[in-house]
Amino acid sequence: MSSHVDFHRPALKSMLSTRSSIISDTYPYDVVAKRSLSLRPKTSVDLVSIPENAPATLSFHNINYTIGAKAQSAKRCCKNLNLPFFKAQEPKQILFDVSGKFMNGMNAILGPSGCGKSTLLDILADRKDPKGMSGLVLVDNQPRHPSFRYTVGYVIQEDICNGTLTVRENLSFSINLRMPKEVSISEKNDCVDRVISELGLEGCANTRVGTEYLRGISGGEKKRTCIGMELVLSPKILFLDEPTTGKTI
Repeated sequence: MSSHVDFHRPALKSMLSTRSSIISDTYPYDVVAKRSLSLRPKTSVDLVSIPENAPATLSFHNINYTIGAKAQSAKRCCKNLNLPFFKAQEPKQILFDVSGKFMNGMNAILGPSGCGKSTLLDILADRKDPKGMSGLVLVDNQPRHPSFRYTVGYVIQEDICNGTLTVRENLSFSINLRMPKEVSISEKNDCVDRVISELGLEGCANTRVGTEYLRGISGGEKKRTCIGMELVLSPKILFLDEPTTGKTI
C-alpha cells in the first residue's frame, strides 16, 4: 500500500510513504517503539498511524498555511494608536497547496528540518488555529467532526510524562484522566497492562521515569511511555511528531 503527497513548492519537498504495521491488532503502533527508521542525514520523520482494523482514511486537499495572520489583524486594529513597542510579524506562508491521503497502517512524512512537517501534522490533527489556513481535511471522505481532536492521539516531540511516577502510573494517570467514568477500573487496568506488554515495557513498568535529578528509565523507554499514554485511549488515528529523533527505540 502506498500513499502520495503533492508538494508544489520547494519549501516542502517531503515524501510520504506507508509502512505496514508489525502487529495487526488494536494497537499496531508499537512498530514505532520496536523498530527505528533508517533516515538519511538531516532528515526527520513524522508519523500518522491508522489501525489496520479501523476503516479510517485521512485525506487533505490543497492545504495552505500562513503564520503572522493574527499579528496583521492586531496591527490593523491598532493602526490609529501610537504604539512604538508594537511590531507585527510579517506573514510567512509555510505550506503551499499540499494534498495527500493516509490509508490504514503506518504513514510517514519525511523531509528536512523546518520544511513544515510538524505544521502539517498539527493541521491534520486539528491542533492549529484555522486563521491563516485554507484547504480541506476529510476523515472517511467526510469533514472532521468538531470533537475530532479529542478522539485521536498525538505524541509531541518532547517527552511529557511525569518523571516522579512509574511507567505504569503514567499510563494509569492518562487513562483515568481522559477516559469516561463509565469505563470500569478493571477495564482501564487491563488496557494499561496490554499496552505495557505490546510496547515491551514490562521490565520497567514499575520503575520511575526519572528526572534531571532522579535516575530512571532510558530515553527509548521514556518515548515508548509517552506513546503508551496515547495508546491507552485506543485512538482511531495516532499522530507522532518526530518520535525517532535522537532515540534508539
